[in-house]
Amino acid sequence: MFFDANVLIYLNLGVEEVARFFEKLLTESRLYTNVLVLDEVLYVSWRRYGVKFEDTMRFLDDVVLPYVKVLNVGWEEYVKAKGYVGILKPSDALHVAVMLNNGIKTVVSEDRDFDRVGDVRRVWIR
Repeated sequence: MFFDANVLIYLNLGVEEVARFFEKLLTESRLYTNVLVLDEVLYVSWRRYGVKFEDTMRFLDDVVLPYVKVLNVGWEEYVKAKGYVGILKPSDALHVAVMLNNGIKTVVSEDRDFDRVGDVRRVWIR
């Protein structure tokens, strides 16, 4: 399963329902993200919610990164993402490209835009 930024932002903010969901996923699946997601978590946590960069970096280092593998974003992902631009925002197109190039079919996100991509399945808190 690939984590989009929103689930990690809510986890960083201490949303209990998201924390329980995260703990459940830890026992059920291998978890992945990419550095673009980490960048968005840092920026949105600070800009929208006032969380200091240092606090978010500590959260990522202590809570997320021990359990979530960070996948690379490179040329191959850029090329694949071009096929999804227009369907998705460019950053989401890159996320889908990273997922598909690594054999990942499920994204954990509240972003319904991913529902427009037939190649992936979106899940959110159940």
